[in-house]
Amino acid sequence: MDPIANAKSQMGALEGLLSKLPGIKGYREKELRRDTDKQVRDTLARELAEHRTKITALQADLLTAGGLLWMDDLEKLIARLQLLIDRIKTAAYGYAGFFDLQRVKEAELDKLAQFDQALFEELPRLDTAVESLAKAIEANEGIKEAVTAISNILARLNETFGRRLETIREP
Repeated sequence: MDPIANAKSQMGALEGLLSKLPGIKGYREKELRRDTDKQVRDTLARELAEHRTKITALQADLLTAGGLLWMDDLEKLIARLQLLIDRIKTAAYGYAGFFDLQRVKEAELDKLAQFDQALFEELPRLDTAVESLAKAIEANEGIKEAVTAISNILARLNETFGRRLETIREP
């Protein structure tokens, strides 16, 4: 189900009645979009944090197995992932108050949701890449390729998220 439609269906009776008043309806729908955007980003940040935790555990496994050579590479992955998590958590979400002169349009908020969805669609690839890293560490071969695969996915995620910010800034 569409996150916006889901949020509308969960409105209380008074809230639903108020949202039908002229002037309030559009504002309330924008607020639902903003709230949904924030919830989606929070969920995305939590899932990425779980991946960071897995990579940190794999780093410890690798160190135990004598893979000191790869510590810097994994540390860079963890730092890139943490940077992405921080960017997602603190991202602007198109806020404009009820009396603000500059309005954020629903179409712009919908574009933000599309970028968030694109980030979510990349998570299964990240899952697979982290699993490949775990297998490479266990087999003690293919570690470089697995690290590169994760690095490429994080680069795409960061690039996609960067384009999201451009969407807010477009006139």
